[in-house]
Amino acid sequence: MFRACFCQEDYYRRERFGACHLCPDVGMNCSNDYVTLKSGYYWNWSYTDVNIYKKFILNLQTFKDSYDNHTVNFTEPFPMVYECPTRFKCVNDIDNIEGNCAKGYSGWMCTACQDGFFPVLGYCHRCPKFWVFLVEVVGILCLCVCFALYLTYSYRREASSDDRSIVDIALSRGKILLGFYQIVGEFWDSLYTVHWSYALKNVSEWLRLLEFNFSTILIKPSCFIGLLTLTPYTEFIIGISIPFLVLFITAAVYLLGHWIILRSRLAGASDLTQRESRLREIKDKLLTVTVLILFVTYTSTCNVTFALFGPACENFSLNENKTHNVSLLRSDYSIDCNTATHRRYEIASYTASAYVIGFPAALLYLLWKNFSVNIQTSDTTSRSRNRTNRQWWFRFLCENYKDRFWFWEIIELVRKMSQTFLVILFGWSSSLSITVSLILAVIFLCLHTSYSPMRDKFEHYLQLASLWAIFLNMLVASVPIPNTSDSVYLQTGMTIVLILLNLSVVSIVIGKVFFNLVKFIYKSCSCSCVSSVFSRMCGNHNDGSYSASEIEDSSPTELTPLVQER
Repeated sequence: MFRACFCQEDYYRRERFGACHLCPDVGMNCSNDYVTLKSGYYWNWSYTDVNIYKKFILNLQTFKDSYDNHTVNFTEPFPMVYECPTRFKCVNDIDNIEGNCAKGYSGWMCTACQDGFFPVLGYCHRCPKFWVFLVEVVGILCLCVCFALYLTYSYRREASSDDRSIVDIALSRGKILLGFYQIVGEFWDSLYTVHWSYALKNVSEWLRLLEFNFSTILIKPSCFIGLLTLTPYTEFIIGISIPFLVLFITAAVYLLGHWIILRSRLAGASDLTQRESRLREIKDKLLTVTVLILFVTYTSTCNVTFALFGPACENFSLNENKTHNVSLLRSDYSIDCNTATHRRYEIASYTASAYVIGFPAALLYLLWKNFSVNIQTSDTTSRSRNRTNRQWWFRFLCENYKDRFWFWEIIELVRKMSQTFLVILFGWSSSLSITVSLILAVIFLCLHTSYSPMRDKFEHYLQLASLWAIFLNMLVASVPIPNTSDSVYLQTGMTIVLILLNLSVVSIVIGKVFFNLVKFIYKSCSCSCVSSVFSRMCGNHNDGSYSASEIEDSSPTELTPLVQER
């Protein structure tokens, strides 16, 4: 006898002449007396030599007496099997014993990208050619410069108007889009329940630009310059350096301005009043730029800070006996949380959380301090003119809200920070994250619906649509997908629903602009046609035309036959 009897299907053995064992339910496929890894699962052979098991399998497949006596038993523990967060990445189609990732993916649970690929929203995209990347950069920069110049021109032209300027409208609606896509972008990073099609992954790559996360600017350049490769550590350094650098420059300019005024006073300058007025104007513009940059980057700074907190690490057992364990950072499984380097970054992230609390608190103080100055008048015309003359930074934060809701932008900052906090710390697979995130989404949705803090009806409904879209995103993603033959269709349906939800907000804004453009063209054409008719009617009276006085003195009913006759 050269071996024991063959095991039944779904059984395996550890000894050539030993008993058969029932196959584990999760992740393993047992046939021909040995174990292989199913597609969509991952195990790590760091503490068990996979070559020993491969030799044992080769021994089992030897059906004669010439088998190797040294490999008849496999006494080592199997690695622990884990379901991959995104199952299609762990294909295991080349080596179903050790396991292998899909093309473009590598690392723990196939969450990292291979060389020649760059990550966007958890998916690895092939690096573009350099000229394609250069054209994209130049095109985006040109669009940004043209948009900034147009807004500046429009603001100067309408600065004396009582109505809202184009800049006010653009910034107001831009804040809504920014708040929506910053939350959804971070949510997508933690969303493993939906399998995106190739076309929809390309959509996600472009929507990532709407997050205004400065660290993501370095994603594609890392394809060409290896030093620009992003890790949670470099993202944290970039994210926390921007606000502190901006604050340092602002403080330096303030001190320099005061020093110049002080020297002018000591020197008895004749144009001291003019210099002080110019300094106040510079301060206002500088504070506006500072608030704008800090406001736009606040959510991304919070995200990179939370990503290094202690609970953001996840513990894994490497073998079935659980004698070897490892703690890995959830945002990047290549980072071991038990190293001294990570502990230093963790302490730095806890220290940086002072900015997470301090920035909204400082804004709330500035808003409260300036609120009483800006709403003294009660009559509508004066109040409208007063809003026009407000400081630029105050207008940026409060212009689109009713006067009594001057503090609402702080609530929006808290909303954006809180709705991403638990998802980053515990992941979307945690029941705590799902429950609390859904509750927060409902609370902020109810607050906006109940109080209606925005002046403009369109912006009110745009914000309402964004809040509904966030809630429905979370609700759809929280529905478990059954492991059936119809799950592919369900995944496809969920993907389509999510894409429609997340494109709806920006589509509403684009649709509004297009509608206003068509309306403007229609009115212009109508006015030109009416002007042409009236100019012909007001021509030479001897030619059978009618004078302007006749038209002005005529009633609409009298004018109709005149026009028809003409």
